[in-house]
Amino acid sequence: MSDSRHNFITIDKASLKYTIWSGGDKVMLCFHGFGQEHSVFKSVYEVLKETYTIYSFDLFFHGDTDWDRGEKSFYPQDWFDFMQTFFTKEKINRFEVMGFSMGGKFALVTAQLFPAQTDHLHLLAPDGIKTHFSYRFSTYPLLFRKIFKTQIKNPSVFKGIVNLTRKLRLMNNYTLRFAETQMNTEFKRAQVYYSWVIFRHFMPDLKKVADLINNTPTRLTFYLGKYDKVINKKEMQHLIVLLDDYELKEIDSGHSKLIEGVSKVL
Repeated sequence: MSDSRHNFITIDKASLKYTIWSGGDKVMLCFHGFGQEHSVFKSVYEVLKETYTIYSFDLFFHGDTDWDRGEKSFYPQDWFDFMQTFFTKEKINRFEVMGFSMGGKFALVTAQLFPAQTDHLHLLAPDGIKTHFSYRFSTYPLLFRKIFKTQIKNPSVFKGIVNLTRKLRLMNNYTLRFAETQMNTEFKRAQVYYSWVIFRHFMPDLKKVADLINNTPTRLTFYLGKYDKVINKKEMQHLIVLLDDYELKEIDSGHSKLIEGVSKVL
């Protein structure tokens, strides 16, 4: 049984939960994907526990992390405040960071904000590198945000768009089914709405990330699923073209099982 404990960082009506799985002297920070929580990285801990202590977070609107700021936007500077408090509280000076899907955005911003402390950036099919038109369309203009919010209770517009997209073959069926699973309950639709709207200004500066990788010893490794139709290498190009060096590992996995697949190759 692992030596684990839980802790919280609370700032201005928002409380960020993280779990510590104690192990070796190295530190790994882990950020999960949409609809998940900290426990998805347990397989990573089991592989790395002789070398690493894992700090796995429940991101906002997930797990036991609380958000009581209404629809107030969240910016990288807000994340800096949480992480600076976390590092001070846990006495962490250097770390590696791992992010899967939605958590990839948090991993990228963490490395950008704390470049001197970041030894290695592990990106598992990360979000935050390419911003999709549908995301901008539904979150930036106020009118479209209001329409988006109505879908929490009555997802008729969402279902109509999916059906039309499927009929016109504008997107592969796997991606559409994935979107449907993320929106198939009122709770999940609320998660999508608040995760997208609150974090619409929470994006990494890819040039700063590239400067970190190109000009310091910090390493970057991409882990992409061989059968992942949600996020693939094409989605990474906005960052890859800025990099002098990086590592890419193709995992025998789709999107949803990628963390488990990565734990087998670490």
